[in-house]
Amino acid sequence: MNIFDRYLLLNFLKVFGVVSVVSVGLIVIYSLTDFFLGFKVTSLEVGVKYVLYLIPLGFYILSSLLVNISVLILFRRLFSRGTDLTAQSFGLSPLRFSAVLLVFVLSLSLLFLTANESFIPGLFKKLWYIEKTYKKKQEIGRLVERLWFVKETELGRYYVYVGSLEVSSGRFAGLFMLRVTPGGEVYEVVEGRSGRWKGNVIHVDTGSAYNFHEGYFVRKLENFSLGTEIGLSEVGLFAEKIQHVRSSSLINLYMKGGKLGLDTDRYLSEVLYRGGMSLLPLMIFIPLLRDLFRFRNLKAGMLSFFLHLVVGWMVSISPKLLMDKANLPPQYALVAYLLFLAYLSKRVYDLGKGFRV
Repeated sequence: MNIFDRYLLLNFLKVFGVVSVVSVGLIVIYSLTDFFLGFKVTSLEVGVKYVLYLIPLGFYILSSLLVNISVLILFRRLFSRGTDLTAQSFGLSPLRFSAVLLVFVLSLSLLFLTANESFIPGLFKKLWYIEKTYKKKQEIGRLVERLWFVKETELGRYYVYVGSLEVSSGRFAGLFMLRVTPGGEVYEVVEGRSGRWKGNVIHVDTGSAYNFHEGYFVRKLENFSLGTEIGLSEVGLFAEKIQHVRSSSLINLYMKGGKLGLDTDRYLSEVLYRGGMSLLPLMIFIPLLRDLFRFRNLKAGMLSFFLHLVVGWMVSISPKLLMDKANLPPQYALVAYLLFLAYLSKRVYDLGKGFRV
């Protein structure tokens, strides 16, 4: 890093620090207001934890705004002093001019990607727990509903449906199991009104069964159990709010859930969404930088900032929109991601080539 890089980075960090402090102040004011007005318990310990959890989450969510507003303020100063023109007159391309800033924003995005493995989901979970425990009119519960899975054995395939499962106790209600022979014939049907899931075994307390092969009907099951490939601790992941689950666990659920016959689109959509949100500061920064150097005008920069903020945010949330609103697989969002990547590559090329001044 040469003297100019240190000069540019230092000035950017000063602006970024001031903008961040202001935003943290607003987050603290919001969290304290929410704490005093919306919580039924106002102990000092709970209030401090609530504020401390909200600050890093607020910074993560607002980072694309903070970084690029800081860039606008910095370049307004640089343009007024003609620093960019002086550098370009010595053959310094816009890309090389701002390389240290690009590295900073890229590093920040990679930090968010890493933090989305456990740190950020953990903060969301702690914040959710505080709100559910201490906020007015909140209840705590970990309930899995409409859980489907498939078990493959040498004797055939078991299709199992559980209507509702309370994860903390392992109690469930509304079990339906269909056993199919390797040849595809229905062998047995089991209906369980209630039971318990312990470890990797499902136990049915009350229920009935009909064996199509032997031709007998059992109104009351006794000592019926079924081994599963996933244990209750893993099923607990299905009960978590999805933003509380580690990224690696979501990937495992996506891989394992597909083998069990479960609908795994929600896990893939969350992984893609986290990736998009982590890279959003960079997605806005590169085209903003290009337009600032191209037009050397603050109004053009502001327009570029708002335009790419909206487009980048839409691309980031597209996996969730496709799954929740359009009922389409989140994989289609990869098309938008690839198109935006090509767009960013062209902007980087423009910065490397430079502009007439």
